[in-house]
Amino acid sequence: MEIKSYAYRKKGSMEFIYDKFAHSRVILYPIKNYYFIKFVKWNSKDPYVTRQDLEEMEELANEEMGTLKFYMQRKGSTLA
Repeated sequence: MEIKSYAYRKKGSMEFIYDKFAHSRVILYPIKNYYFIKFVKWNSKDPYVTRQDLEEMEELANEEMGTLKFYMQRKGSTLA
């Protein structure tokens, strides 16, 4: 999965579009020093979003924003 585009929104949130889910918008909010998915504006043209997809999206977004180090150190991390 790759990031197609992203944009800044109000209150520090961001909207990402991923190639695997080209018609859906993923909204991330900052939590401490990293970004976390708040919700997905899912479109029925895209496949269902799994928990594994969500984790991969968060990892890619935090890598893009330079906050991957903080994301990997978060409490309860399943990726670290």
